[in-house]
Amino acid sequence: MIKGLIFDMDGTLIQNMPYHMKAFDVQAERHGYKLTQPVSNRFYGRHNDEIFLNVVEPWVVEKYGLQFLSEEKEAIYRELYAGNVRLTDGLEALIADAKANGVKCYIGSAGPRVNLELIWQGAELDDKIDGYICGDDVVNFKPHPEIFLKCCERMGLQPEECIVFEDALSGIKAGFDAGCNVIALSTTAKPEDLAVEGLKYIVPNFEGMTIESLSKLF
Repeated sequence: MIKGLIFDMDGTLIQNMPYHMKAFDVQAERHGYKLTQPVSNRFYGRHNDEIFLNVVEPWVVEKYGLQFLSEEKEAIYRELYAGNVRLTDGLEALIADAKANGVKCYIGSAGPRVNLELIWQGAELDDKIDGYICGDDVVNFKPHPEIFLKCCERMGLQPEECIVFEDALSGIKAGFDAGCNVIALSTTAKPEDLAVEGLKYIVPNFEGMTIESLSKLF
């Protein structure tokens, strides 16, 4: 019996990845450097520090520091995305059905708390989601399972009682390693790029999902 749903945020709960990618470009233009490669979907689900080490030249990190670069990039993202918050198609109905059936809902995201609060307020999640675990709450980021394990702990559930919804390979691995059931969304990557061992279900969005239909899958 499924008792908990855990949603990644960026690219899963909401479709905000273009705004994140734009933020890297805006920041680079602001400081007069060029990215060594685009911030593509292969970086989705990764922590900013890891992304910066792969997309900027060493002198940029030496001059500004990873903490400054990460915090400024996120601030730019929030400026770009504010006022555009909208839940992924079908999610509102799924959350309502979960509530009606006593199934808990949580967000598990590597994003900083200030980002989570932007989405929480923008999507009016007070009466929809039971809580969240963010990057400020953990030591290890995806693909480490800590974020999802803490979500299960907060909900008072065993991992096998929960479904993790993810759009990135690092998050899919984290969900499996946490012992959860996993469903992937092809919102930021092609389905064939998400086809990893053990993953049975890849969907375009949440349309048509109910607690009854999900319980039959696992």
